[in-house]
Amino acid sequence: MKKIIKLLLVVSLLSPAFVFSASTAGVKKTAPAQVKINPEDYPAIGDEELGQLRWVMKIANQDLSDFTNFQQVDDQGVSACRYSIAFSAYFLALEQYHKFPAWRDGVRVPLDRLIQRMLQKRIWQYWAHESQGVTKFEPNMDRPYPQNLDPVSYGNIMYSGHVGQMINLYQMLYNDLKWDAPGSMVFNWDDKTQFVYDNKKLQEVMFLQMMENPVPGIECERNAIFPACNTHPMLSWLLYDKTHGTRYFDAAHPLFDKFFETQFINPKTHALGAFYLIKQGWVFSAWNPKYGNKMDPLIAEMVKKGVNFNSSGNDGWIATFMHGWNPKLIESLYPYMKKDMVKNHPDGSATLNTDPLAADAYYAFFTALTAEVGDAKTRDGLLKTIDAQFSPVWQDGTYHYPFMDKVATVNLAADDSAKKTPAVQTSFATAIQPQPEPAKQDAKAGLCCKAMHMQGHGDANNMKTMPQHSDVSDKLIAIARALPKSGIWTMHNKPFDAAHFSQPYVTGIDINKLALKRAVYDAKKKALIVSTNPNKDNPTPQQFMISGLDKTKTYVLSMDGLAQAPVTGVDSFPVSIEKTCHKHDIVLLEK
Repeated sequence: MKKIIKLLLVVSLLSPAFVFSASTAGVKKTAPAQVKINPEDYPAIGDEELGQLRWVMKIANQDLSDFTNFQQVDDQGVSACRYSIAFSAYFLALEQYHKFPAWRDGVRVPLDRLIQRMLQKRIWQYWAHESQGVTKFEPNMDRPYPQNLDPVSYGNIMYSGHVGQMINLYQMLYNDLKWDAPGSMVFNWDDKTQFVYDNKKLQEVMFLQMMENPVPGIECERNAIFPACNTHPMLSWLLYDKTHGTRYFDAAHPLFDKFFETQFINPKTHALGAFYLIKQGWVFSAWNPKYGNKMDPLIAEMVKKGVNFNSSGNDGWIATFMHGWNPKLIESLYPYMKKDMVKNHPDGSATLNTDPLAADAYYAFFTALTAEVGDAKTRDGLLKTIDAQFSPVWQDGTYHYPFMDKVATVNLAADDSAKKTPAVQTSFATAIQPQPEPAKQDAKAGLCCKAMHMQGHGDANNMKTMPQHSDVSDKLIAIARALPKSGIWTMHNKPFDAAHFSQPYVTGIDINKLALKRAVYDAKKKALIVSTNPNKDNPTPQQFMISGLDKTKTYVLSMDGLAQAPVTGVDSFPVSIEKTCHKHDIVLLEK
């Protein structure tokens, strides 16, 4: 054994690459250096969470024209494709930031492809129809606005806000400012009509609307401002400012926060409203359930029958992301939300009151909120109910909650084009009449989010009753698992800096073959910590690279507490793991 250790030392000194093998059983365990490292002190990914990460990376890497694993129900409402894509991106970003900051190449490509998918016409072409108005929001129930083919120039913050947040997360996580390049963002309507943007132009066009609108908010649909959607441009500005030295966020958030606190929070009950109707001058909410048009008698009848328009889906969406810049406010409201909406049960599960506004996503949105505010008990209780109701599936190492496209849902943000609605929503479906003709679609682009065919392997009975779920829910459940306490706040307020990109990191890992648990660098202890779990599905030997080393410095590598020969004079070297069926902790310490 002494000869083996001596041979490894010679290899490390003479070879430009140092190969460490997991097959060193029997070597005496020694401390790699004076600094003590306990890998379990660092954030790690769980089994289901890893399965969901593999699933999202898989569908993100599909050909951009392939929407096989993306829900196709409608162009509006919570089930719209843009939300599934955006929340997939936020999930990947959270995993990159919190669990794998020292593994850069694995998440980067699928995150970038989600942005590219978001820019495709089939995702944003719905705005040509919606830009003319949604009848249920108008006092005269008409469509009084001119058609606008440009999906980000005015309104439609339910799309542009997500695009802004997605690209600025990408640029922060990878120090890649490619979306700043002039003309980097092109919205192609047809061969003759294009709308050309870049990151700066997008931030400006959103900001000017916030400043110039009658109230400090940006329309989703015409005449309707949803605070849930307005959280995303706010976080986009927060990230952009830190990279570019601008002050969009500093100028916008005090105005929006005051508008939100005075208009959307019931001072007596602390309940939240859903959206602000500009022409009517009020918020649609449980305490004010009216549109200011011919729909009001129908809505009043619903209220008489017991419909409560308080919405855990609406509150969860708003509060999860608003916590990213105003945690004090959200944490003051959360106890009221929890008391009003959550029921705990003796078996440790938790359930939510029925939500008429976001029927296919309210469990997922509120569960994400419980994670962001650090209420682990309620999060785990809701996840227990979700796992029991939503029929999760393990498939080739991936894990997800399948959806069924034949189960449509209706909510107050839904498109007003003609469609059939489920029986559970019949009363509300009546309330959204009359319905105009559907928008004409570009034949070349195809239909997005309109097909009514079955996908996935879920239990249809679970989805025809409350609670329902959707493709968007699948991604939000992943977010709930990925979030540490204040995870969104931390990611947006403590972005990666220049020092981060000079630290050692790992590359060349195939996460489908190596069950990566964590990959982090502790700058205070000058330690790279990489952990893996057993990969029983594919226990083949794997190799990856440790890179970003300083050739003038000496490092000590250990696996599972077994110290190896020092590493010096190289900027990278390979690490081999022969027994991937076992868990491993790999630590690289700078001496």
